[in-house]
Amino acid sequence: MNRRLTRVDELKRDIPPGRDLWPAISAAIEADKAAADAPPSMARRRAAWLPAVGLAAAVGLVAIGVLIGLSFAPQGATPPVVKTQTGGSPEMMPAAYRNQRDALLIEVQAKLSSMPEVERKKVASSLATLRRSIDEIEAALGRDPANALLQELFVSSCQEEMRALTAVRDSGSQET
Repeated sequence: MNRRLTRVDELKRDIPPGRDLWPAISAAIEADKAAADAPPSMARRRAAWLPAVGLAAAVGLVAIGVLIGLSFAPQGATPPVVKTQTGGSPEMMPAAYRNQRDALLIEVQAKLSSMPEVERKKVASSLATLRRSIDEIEAALGRDPANALLQELFVSSCQEEMRALTAVRDSGSQET
């Protein structure tokens, strides 16, 4: 008796489900209530592993980033080594960069001498801090020259030093 329906109102109004779904729904609701009513220590135990998983994921991402960075880095490409003027440890800066920086330092020293003492001390302190940071990164690179992250930090720090030196050289007088 498969009769074809032509209108919606010909459909049966009450069709019982093939099985009763309410017992499973009720059990899930009760389980959620029981979990919400559980002592806080149980909830803490469940969430205690989340920071460890986050840390493991972060370490994994850093490791993957380093591996990707090393795969794109040209093999055997290291910056030319130049001895410091004081005869100390070798520096990683190319000679052309070193010469440009030294010329810029001469101009900055002249600019610093014309600044008021308070400003001069602030600028000199900032430049010294930046220089110490570069020296520390350079020392770390001396111990681990293949570290791509240290190499990137070294380059960006040198660029930041050049920006700061250029800004000081090009700054106008602050006196009013």
